[in-house]
Amino acid sequence: FLSWIKNEEHKKIFEEEKLFRQMFLNLPKECKKELSTRVKEELRREKFLNKIKIITPFAACFLIVIFVYVLYFKDNFSQNIYSENKIIQDILMPDNSKITLDAKTNIKVAYSKNKREVFLEKGKALFEVSPNKQKPFFVKSDDIFVKVVGTKFEVNKKQDRVNISVLEGIVDINHNDLKVTQLKKGDVLEIKNDGKIEKLGKVSVDKMTSWQSGKLIFHQTPLFEVINEFSKYSNKNIELILVKNDKFPITGEFNINEFDKFVNLLPLIYPIKVEQIAENRVILKD
Repeated sequence: FLSWIKNEEHKKIFEEEKLFRQMFLNLPKECKKELSTRVKEELRREKFLNKIKIITPFAACFLIVIFVYVLYFKDNFSQNIYSENKIIQDILMPDNSKITLDAKTNIKVAYSKNKREVFLEKGKALFEVSPNKQKPFFVKSDDIFVKVVGTKFEVNKKQDRVNISVLEGIVDINHNDLKVTQLKKGDVLEIKNDGKIEKLGKVSVDKMTSWQSGKLIFHQTPLFEVINEFSKYSNKNIELILVKNDKFPITGEFNINEFDKFVNLLPLIYPIKVEQIAENRVILKD
C-alpha cells in the first residue's frame, strides 16, 4: 500500500475516496437509509437487465419453434392404434373427431393440411367426424374408401369386402377414384374389394354398432362368422370342424363376454359336439 500511495494519481484517488466515506458517515441516519435503498434498487435493476440479455437469444429460438409449429406441424398428425381383446372407446383426434375401435382392430391415422385420413388395416371401427368442408375425412380399406365432411358411421373390414353403416349424415363410397354410391342415415352397404356391391339396405340405427355396448346381434348368420366375432373378445383358441355343408345359421342377441354360455347352448339347437381340449382351446364338431 505504501508503495502504491507514493504515486500522485493514486494518492489523489485515495483522498477523494476517503473524503467520500467521511461525508457518508456524517450524513443523517434518514439520508443514509434512503441512499442505501436507491443503491440496492439500482443493483437489482442492473442484475435484471443482465438476465434479459442472457435469455433473449433463447426466447427468440423458442418463438421461432412456435412459429414453425403453427405453420407446419399443427396440421400434421399421425398415429398407429391397435386394440387387442377389448373395445377402445372414444379415441380423441386433434380435430375433436372420435374413433371407437372394436377388438382386434388396427388403424393408421394421418392428418395433413388438406385432408384427414384413416387407414383401416384390420377389424371394425366407429367414426364420429367433426365437420370441416375444407378438410374432408377419408377412411380407406384396400381400394374402397369412404369420404365424409362430418358424420357418424361404421366401417368393418373383412377378408374380401367392406361393410359400411351410417348412423348420421351422408357418406360417399368410392372404389379407387370412382364414386360407387352415396349412403344416408340408416343405410347399410356390403361392397367387395373390386367395387362390386353385394348388399344395400336399411337397418335400425339402434341395432348398428351394438358391439360398442357389448352386444352381438346375429340374424341368420353362419356359425363360422359367429365364432369369428366371439373369438375377437376372447383369448381362447376356437376350432370349428364341420363335415357337412350346413352353415348352422344363428339368430339372437348375445353378450360379447358370454362365449362359454353360447357354446353350451349350441348342442341344444344343432347336432354339434363341444370338446374342451384345454383351458384355452375349444373344438366344435358336427
